Amino acid sequence: MRRRGWIGGHWAALGLALLMVVGVVLRLAPIGANRFHQDEALYSFWALQVATGRDPILIHSPVDKPPLFIYTLALCFKLFGPSEVAARLPSELASVASIALLYYLARRFYGRAVAILAAILMALSPFNILFAPTAFTDPLMVAWVLAALCLAVQGSLGWAGLALGLASATKQQGLLFVPLVVVIAARRLMAEKPGFFAPQRLPGYRKCPQWPGFVVHRIPKTWFLVGLFFASGFLAVMAPVAWWDSLRWRLQPNYFEQSLISYGGLAWADPAQLAERLGDWAGILRYITASPVLNILLLVGLPCLLLYDLAPPLFPPNWGGGKGGEPAAFFDVVLSAFVILFLLGHWVLSFNVWDRYLLGLVPLLLILLARIIWLASGVLVRLLSPQWPLLRVFLVVVLLAATLAGPALRAARSEYPIGGDHGAYDGIEAVADYFRDGVPAGSVLYHHWLGWHYSFYMFDFPLVLRWYPSPDELAQDARQVDDAQRYVVFPRGRLTAEAGDALAEAGLTLRRVYWTHRRDGCLSLTVYRIENQK
Repeated sequence: MRRRGWIGGHWAALGLALLMVVGVVLRLAPIGANRFHQDEALYSFWALQVATGRDPILIHSPVDKPPLFIYTLALCFKLFGPSEVAARLPSELASVASIALLYYLARRFYGRAVAILAAILMALSPFNILFAPTAFTDPLMVAWVLAALCLAVQGSLGWAGLALGLASATKQQGLLFVPLVVVIAARRLMAEKPGFFAPQRLPGYRKCPQWPGFVVHRIPKTWFLVGLFFASGFLAVMAPVAWWDSLRWRLQPNYFEQSLISYGGLAWADPAQLAERLGDWAGILRYITASPVLNILLLVGLPCLLLYDLAPPLFPPNWGGGKGGEPAAFFDVVLSAFVILFLLGHWVLSFNVWDRYLLGLVPLLLILLARIIWLASGVLVRLLSPQWPLLRVFLVVVLLAATLAGPALRAARSEYPIGGDHGAYDGIEAVADYFRDGVPAGSVLYHHWLGWHYSFYMFDFPLVLRWYPSPDELAQDARQVDDAQRYVVFPRGRLTAEAGDALAEAGLTLRRVYWTHRRDGCLSLTVYRIENQK
């Protein structure tokens, strides 16, 4: 048995290493394929402000994110120079590390077989592949959350609090995972001390004279110390974050308040839009595997798994699996409950329907999917051919190869509308080069859609950027500029008759001077010079 365990452990380590290599290749393939999404450009602009020393604490920027990710990008720019690739390195590293973290977590929950399956799903998930080559905050936050869960299930509560603090210092959404980490940590303590919750074993236990048979007790000192360790680790990160934020308060709101301003606050969603929102969230979730077979298996298998855990008498005893008090069943219920509550909150509250908001759920759903696949394959083998145990492995390999290989390769070619931009901003770097090479310094560039991109791609070029809210304001402002050239860039489909009419009424006209194309050959961005009518 010891030799089998040794061999199994080494084969698992080799398999994990190969998965990490595959994960790296798939995630690096699209790293330069797409231009920055507008939020990527904004975060990178903030990081450039820090890296160049122009605004090291971002006191002049209305920042709506905690600082850890911004300063991580600034460090990458210092080391490798300001570029799209440098800005995306933290997410790439975090996404690959998440494969190993998920393996460890799933192994502690369900054992080595489910852990390997979960790692395969994570490495080949189109959702994860396409978020790795981005400069969003979410991949790094998810890696810290997974690290916190791994430390919690290991019993290192102080370090778990520290990792969760790092997640929350990367993005506010990390706070949503605090209950999950706490529950996992509590389960670990219960596993370590059987009978710990028996009243007679609690410090301060005494019988209650008013109600014989009942007991009252004080909170155990052990729990107090554990909570103190956890809170100390969390505050070790969040206290410096709060200090950094306080340095900006005389000019800027705190980043929590600014996030509410930026995204319009948080309230109950309009009941008339609930059906549409449900469809939109479901449309995003399908790209977790981008496989109809696996998606259906998860959708149908999850209720069956919970029923199996909570009502085991309904199933034949030789099927194996859950009993309500067993650790595996506990993790099934806790992970499922968290996923359901997370999705329910994002559905009924006015969260923007953005794919990156669900990235934190992807590892949890993939663990559950791995658990479902492994249990279902065991049931199938028992029904078909109990004398061939290797048939189970064969069936799982065939299933994953048939369902995930194609989606993973398509994701590596950036063919799914998940993650960063997929063509809308093609040509923005060429537009930046045009202004650098062919436009005099001090020229006025009007913008309505591309301001954050200009801030990054033309960071050190002395253009005067002016935002206009409507065509009328554009015309009124441009008419008053006589001492500088005036430009405006329209993305494909954005030049309207109203803009032309407003400029014509102000005695101005548009002359097309430069344009770019998308990867599919369609017109992308068009540069116009605003001139006086002759």
